[in-house]
Amino acid sequence: MDLANALVNSSAKFRKEVLFMPIAALMDKALAHMTLRQGVRGDETVGAASSDAELRPYKSEKGATDTTKIIARTLTTFLGDVVEEFDPYLLFTTVYGEQFSDLTERKEADIVKTLSLAQAKKISKKLAKALFSAVRNPNGITTATLFNGFDTIAATEITAGNLSIAKGNYIEVPTITEQNAGDVLKAIYDAASDELEEAEELRMYVPKSVKKLYEKWSLAEFGAVVYNNTYNKNYLHGTEENPVQIVGMTGLAGSNYIYLTSKNNMLVGCDQRSSQEKVKIRECDNPKALQFYMCMFFGVQFEMIEPEFLLVAKQVTVTPSPVTVSGDDEVELAAAANSAAVRTYATSNGSSVDAEVTSENSSWLTVSASGNKVTFTAAAYAYSADAADPRIATVKVKAHTGSGYITVTVKQAMAENV
Repeated sequence: MDLANALVNSSAKFRKEVLFMPIAALMDKALAHMTLRQGVRGDETVGAASSDAELRPYKSEKGATDTTKIIARTLTTFLGDVVEEFDPYLLFTTVYGEQFSDLTERKEADIVKTLSLAQAKKISKKLAKALFSAVRNPNGITTATLFNGFDTIAATEITAGNLSIAKGNYIEVPTITEQNAGDVLKAIYDAASDELEEAEELRMYVPKSVKKLYEKWSLAEFGAVVYNNTYNKNYLHGTEENPVQIVGMTGLAGSNYIYLTSKNNMLVGCDQRSSQEKVKIRECDNPKALQFYMCMFFGVQFEMIEPEFLLVAKQVTVTPSPVTVSGDDEVELAAAANSAAVRTYATSNGSSVDAEVTSENSSWLTVSASGNKVTFTAAAYAYSADAADPRIATVKVKAHTGSGYITVTVKQAMAENV
C-alpha cells in the first residue's frame, strides 16, 4: 500500500478519534481524578449558588431575607495548535517494530489509524505535565504557555486575597520530609472546613515525590505488618470514616502546592464538538515527509474556591527564629592557682549551652558547660614586672540548639614573683 497517501486520506476519516486521543490518554491518570467539561470554547461560567437561608419559627409578617447569590468562576479554554512534519515510514517501524513489507494490505485501515493516533497521543504527555504549572503566554511556543494551570490560578487567587488563611481556604506548611510527611498531610486535612471534610470523592493532590515520602513515613511509623494490614498507602491515615485519597500528580513535579478538594471541583475543559477543532495530515515540500496539523481547545479551573470546596496548602521554608543567649559578657579570674568562676546563661529557646575558647594563645584557660552553667578555669601566672596588664581570652557561649551565641571576655590578673 501507499502509506503516505493512506495517511493523507485518513485525516477526515479518523478525525474524532484523533482529536479525542490527547484527552483519552489523560483519562487513564490525570482525568481519573478530575472532571472533564466538553463543548467549552473560550470562556464558560462555572460555579454554584450559595445561600444562608434557614428554617425559622413561623411568623405572620413576611420578614424576607436576601442571602442567595451566585458564586461564579470562569473556565477558559484556549485554542492551541501543533504542526509537525514526520516521515511516515520511520513512524511506522517505531509503532509496529517490524518492517513495512511484513504486513498485508488487509491491515491498511488499522495501520493508518494507529499511526494517526500515535501522533495525537504525543500531545497528551505535555498536557499532563502542564496541568498545574502552565502559564498562559499568547506568544509562547510550548504547551506550558497555552493555558493557566492550577498552580498559576492558585497563585493569582492568593495574591488577590481570595485564597487566604483568614478565609480558611489556604494554609502554609513546612517543607515535607520523610520524617514529617504524615504529620504535615494530616495537619492540612485538619485545617479543612467541616463541609470539605465531608465531601464525596475527597482527594489530596500532591507531587509524586511527596506521596513517596508519605509511604516511607507510614512504613516507619506503623511498621510493615500493621501498615500493610491496616493502612492503605493511597489514603491519608486518620480519615477512615471518609477516606481521603492521596493522588501523586506528574504535573505537580517541583511544585510547593498541595490541594485538598473533590474530583468534581477540578475542571478540565475542552471542545471536542465543534468544527473549529481540526486534524489534517497533508503533503509538504519535503517529498519524504508528511505534515501533521491539529488545533484544539484546552484549559483548567477550580469550579469553586470557597473553604467548603477547596483548601490550598503551600510548602514554605520555615526560617527559625534567632536564638539569643544572655548573661555576663565579661569574667575576671583572680591571680591564684586554679582560679575559677561559674556563670549562668539563659537562651531564648530554653536549650542548654555549650562553651569553647575561640582566641589564640589561650591554652591557659579551660571552659566546661553543664546545663546553663559555664565554668571558667585558669592556672595562676607569675610575672616579675609590676602592674602588668591581665591576660585575656575569648570564649563563645552558644545555645546547644540553634545558632545564637554570646562572646565572653575572660581576664586573669597577673601575679608578681615572690
